[in-house]
Amino acid sequence: MPESSVQPGHLCCVTVSKWWYRVIIHRVINDQEVEVFYPDYGNLEIVQKSCLRFLKWCYLKLPAQAIPCSLAWVKPMEGTWSNAATLLFKQLCDSKLLVGIVDEYMNGILHLFLCDTSTEEDVYFHCVLRDEGYADICGENIPSQGFKELNPLALYVQPSGKQENAELVEPDLRLQQESLDADSETATSKLDEDEL
Repeated sequence: MPESSVQPGHLCCVTVSKWWYRVIIHRVINDQEVEVFYPDYGNLEIVQKSCLRFLKWCYLKLPAQAIPCSLAWVKPMEGTWSNAATLLFKQLCDSKLLVGIVDEYMNGILHLFLCDTSTEEDVYFHCVLRDEGYADICGENIPSQGFKELNPLALYVQPSGKQENAELVEPDLRLQQESLDADSETATSKLDEDEL
C-alpha cells in the first residue's frame, strides 16, 4: 500500500503467517509499524506497514465478526479487574467449547453468562470469579472499564438496525481509489519514459 493510504480508519488486510486478515488501521506508530484492529477477532496488534494490502471490494461490506462481550452480573472487587482475575478468566476459557447464556444486549455490548459443561458439574465463570474473591455478584450489567477506556470496535463498527450483527463503518473508499489512480499514473509515466 502506498504511504498516502496508511491512515487511521483505513480498512485493508494484512498477511500473518501466510493467512490474510481484515484489519483497520488504528494508529501509525512510526515509519515502519502501525497498530491495527482486527474487526473479526476484536484485538489490536502492531504490524509492519509492508504487510498491509488493499482489501478486495467484495470483502469491504462483510459484517464484523467480533462482538464486544462482558460477563453478566459481575463487577471487579476493586475498580478494575486484577491481573490474577484476568489470568483466571483466560485459564477458564483456554481451548474449551463453552456455553454462553445471553442476559441482554445493551449499548453495543453483549452481556452473557459463560459456563463450562465439559465436566460432571457445570462451571459458571461468574461463580468461580466470586468464589476466588475477584468478583462481586451485582445483579446488573456493568460494562468493563476496558470498553470505556479503549474500544476500537466502537470507533469502527456500528450495530446494524436490521440485525444483531455489527457492521463495519462505511470505509472511505476514495483513499483506496486515489491510491490506485496514483499508482496507475506512475506506471503510465514509467512506460512513457521507457518508450522514449
